Amino acid sequence: MGEREETKVMWITCPECGAKLGIIISVGGVRPSEAKAITIDEIRERLSSIEVDPSILEFTQEGDLIVVTPRKFLGELWGKINDVMKSLGGVWVREGKESRWEIRI
Repeated sequence: MGEREETKVMWITCPECGAKLGIIISVGGVRPSEAKAITIDEIRERLSSIEVDPSILEFTQEGDLIVVTPRKFLGELWGKINDVMKSLGGVWVREGKESRWEIRI
């Protein structure tokens, strides 16, 4: 049975550039044995259901990993998309122009 997930956001300010950064702390969640394999089509459907056009993202599958890369700056859409990716077990990998979400399947 899945556990109740509790998520909290702690905001910090970067001492070098002054950017406000949200650190997400999550307790609980789905046990790996209960997780369902996700497909690229299911990710696209979830994004469409929150009125985000999936064509602004690039989807690739590399072995047991789905990589979702923004095709352009997402601005205010980033938070909505990140919520969907997190709900699917996705992790944001911050690497400048190579930043992306990675979802293990």
